[in-house]
Amino acid sequence: MRPLAVIFLILCLAASCSGPDRPPGKGAFPPLFPDPGPFLAAIAHCRVQPLPRKINGITVPHHLLAADLMAVGFARVQGHHYRRVVILSPDHFSRSRSPFAVTRRDFETALGRLATDRAAVARVLANPLVTESSLFSHEHGVQALLPFVAHFFPQARILPIAIRHRSSQADWEALAKTLAPLLDGSTLLVQSTDFSHYLPQSKARARDQETLRVLSGGDPRAVLTLSEPAHLDSRGCQYLQLKLQRQVFGAGPTVIANRNSQEYTAEPVKKTTSYIVQLYSPEPLPVAGARSYFFGGDFFCGRWVARKLAVPAYRAALERQVLHLTGGRPLILNLEGVLQERCPDAPGPYTLCMESPLTLPLLKEMKVRAVSLANNHSHDLGEDAYREMPRSLEAQGIRCLENRGVLDLGAFYLTGFTDVDNQGEERTARLTQEDLEGLARIKKDKPLFALIHWGREYAAQAGPREQALAALLEDRGVEVVIGSHSHRAGSLEVSKKSCRVFSLGNFLFDQDNARVSGMLLEAVFFPQGTYFLKVHPLKNLYLTPGGAD
Repeated sequence: MRPLAVIFLILCLAASCSGPDRPPGKGAFPPLFPDPGPFLAAIAHCRVQPLPRKINGITVPHHLLAADLMAVGFARVQGHHYRRVVILSPDHFSRSRSPFAVTRRDFETALGRLATDRAAVARVLANPLVTESSLFSHEHGVQALLPFVAHFFPQARILPIAIRHRSSQADWEALAKTLAPLLDGSTLLVQSTDFSHYLPQSKARARDQETLRVLSGGDPRAVLTLSEPAHLDSRGCQYLQLKLQRQVFGAGPTVIANRNSQEYTAEPVKKTTSYIVQLYSPEPLPVAGARSYFFGGDFFCGRWVARKLAVPAYRAALERQVLHLTGGRPLILNLEGVLQERCPDAPGPYTLCMESPLTLPLLKEMKVRAVSLANNHSHDLGEDAYREMPRSLEAQGIRCLENRGVLDLGAFYLTGFTDVDNQGEERTARLTQEDLEGLARIKKDKPLFALIHWGREYAAQAGPREQALAALLEDRGVEVVIGSHSHRAGSLEVSKKSCRVFSLGNFLFDQDNARVSGMLLEAVFFPQGTYFLKVHPLKNLYLTPGGAD
């Protein structure tokens, strides 16, 4: 790999040419990076396939050390027609006289000339917060990306915008109003951003994870909790990308790569830079080259579900749909009920039983890696029936998570608890602080997720008790809290420090009323140990096994 000295040399050259802003000038800007070699090599070594779905925006680095990641971002969107490419870049050397800067001048690049969209520039200059500047002659946040634009979209006109570090949220909102009318289906919004700066890799990884949690939520306001440069080099760029994608396209981020500059060299580096590649589309996007795990909600295939599964066409459609949604990635479910070789003829309306000959093959076909038994129905047929379940499931390669238990799933630890129990008179508020004491013994070498069975049925939001329990779990090191029991999907709530989903609702359950719903939660793990969370809405598979949002 290229040594880190290359990037430091580039930055030093750029810094040596910085200084007070000069008059706009005439003629095309010459290339800051005239050698086509690094760009062509990155493009040639890029093996990813373009996505068939239309992508409205991408986020890529601007350090040429990570040229391979830049190529991956652009290669994913090649083949689509873009009439305009808008580039949001930091004003690295604070040369702009205003919060935002643009230029009317064209650009020569190592891979061809690019024309600036002068009509769009004129509309942006109508905003009093924007001025014309010559800073783009040495702004690597723009110049490092232009050869890729010239290669993949040579006919597109560009609109480069530099964002001053001292700009505010009010400034970003004002620019968003100016840019929104310029964004349509033929516009690609490119965010040029590097992430954690000047930290050793271990600390940079922690900052990256905080950033990835914010991105998982997709709320631009959460960007305000991040800091420059510990998390990223431009909050303004990230805020505008999230804001405009949500407002104009109804799109959210999908993170496809997270890497640290230490990974490019065997030599120890005290001060590193991190890179996060993002794609934006209103449609679900797959993430290749990373480990993904899917979490689903309540699963029960007894009673009326069993009758439907007896029809081969229904069963085949269900299996196809689940594999389509997950791509065959490992799936983790809440197994709501008891497995038996044969269920009682009349178990009662609140006794949930599933027959093993039907259930176990279905779980294997859907690539279920683990199931939670920490719920209020796992003991419905007594202790002996409960104890038989882990043996039959483990024999099929399906891990079992019991109440207060912990599973090591490779990329993360998974613990499980139930606050609801059908044993005894008191069925709710069963979890105590003593039940959580075992969390202190779990290693800190990888993320800790928790599945918890709690709350009121058909509730979509956590009540005071669930909020208090989630806080207790987080205080003990749980980073992601995933709930079940309500049969109704909630929403993903994120902060820098943790993520919560009150309920994933139903994955498969014999309920068809309007109050029930479901969703999948995808956790994408990157090689350095960080993860990104993505929500996938799910239609009622019991009614329409071929349907999903």
